[in-house]
Amino acid sequence: MLRKLIKPLLLSGSALALAMPGIAHAAGTVAGTTVTNTATVNFSVGGTAQNAVSSNAANFLVDRKVNVTVSEVGGAATTVTFGSTNQVTTFAVTNNTNSVMDYRLFAIEQLALVSTIFGHQDNYTVSNIRVFVDSNGNGIYDAGVDTGTFVDELAPDASVAVFIVADIPATGPSNAVAGISLTAVAATGGTGGALGADTIASLLGDNPGAVDNVFADGAGAIDLVRDGRFSAFDEYVVGTAAVTAIKTATTIMDPVNGSLLPKAIPGATVEYCIQVANAGPGTAQDVVVEDAIPANSTYVPGSLYVGGSTLLGACVADGSFEDDDTSGADDADGTTGSFDNTKIHSLIAAVPALSTVTTRFRVTVN
Repeated sequence: MLRKLIKPLLLSGSALALAMPGIAHAAGTVAGTTVTNTATVNFSVGGTAQNAVSSNAANFLVDRKVNVTVSEVGGAATTVTFGSTNQVTTFAVTNNTNSVMDYRLFAIEQLALVSTIFGHQDNYTVSNIRVFVDSNGNGIYDAGVDTGTFVDELAPDASVAVFIVADIPATGPSNAVAGISLTAVAATGGTGGALGADTIASLLGDNPGAVDNVFADGAGAIDLVRDGRFSAFDEYVVGTAAVTAIKTATTIMDPVNGSLLPKAIPGATVEYCIQVANAGPGTAQDVVVEDAIPANSTYVPGSLYVGGSTLLGACVADGSFEDDDTSGADDADGTTGSFDNTKIHSLIAAVPALSTVTTRFRVTVN
């Protein structure tokens, strides 16, 4: 009787053959990549090795794992002033999907009386809300340059800055705060310059011959887990300026001692310095200082300096020289000063938060 002894089959799988490159992403193998595998069977009959037998190729397409995150950039509220326009909050949209994606963008104001991301309470509404995408990668909103309104063809693992731009009404409550959110919705990529359709999750079983969409995003500020979108909050805070003024009088010289230990005797020169300090958080604008020349003294012409600084709390001999009148080149730079025979007048365009600016002038003791 003929006996055939067939040794156990030896199966070996071929290495994965990828139809397209791109498996080095943190997001994983690129969606649409074809993974193909062929098995080989080795066997013998009666101790004699036979020709190996190969299986058919089993193929499947890598599916799309849709995942996006949105994060606030800067770690602080955007400080604005009443009536200001085109005020910017900045976000980062990151494509954690294993394919190129578009993202539809929209902004929503936070509900009133709800706590904001930075611990305030929403009590204000901004207007003319727009959303723009950073086009040149500098992370700064450039009006007229950053005009795109959707994220176009964002590569896996890549991020892009997105700006919410809004106008601030001229009036509002004290300590006005407006929370605002940015939402990025996953959309089909592949066509540059055009926003793709919103991505739809595949709800049926896996189709090896098609690219299915699997939502893998977490829950954002105002969206749910695995909904193909993500959101984050930022906020506008209308900053007030806590301005204080300190005035000092320093004797510069006298007709007896000169500048060596001078005293405020008749004929002496005394310098007044007015320090305008702003503790913030907002910028003080159009700061006007007026100071009447006191009795028993006379203004020293040409002694007015505006926009100076301080050092260790003392006035520094700097600032912009002002020629006592209200015209000329010295009055065209936003920092001006004049004398009208009774008082000095200075105008400083802006005193930023946490800064001090000075106005100095001199008198002689009658």
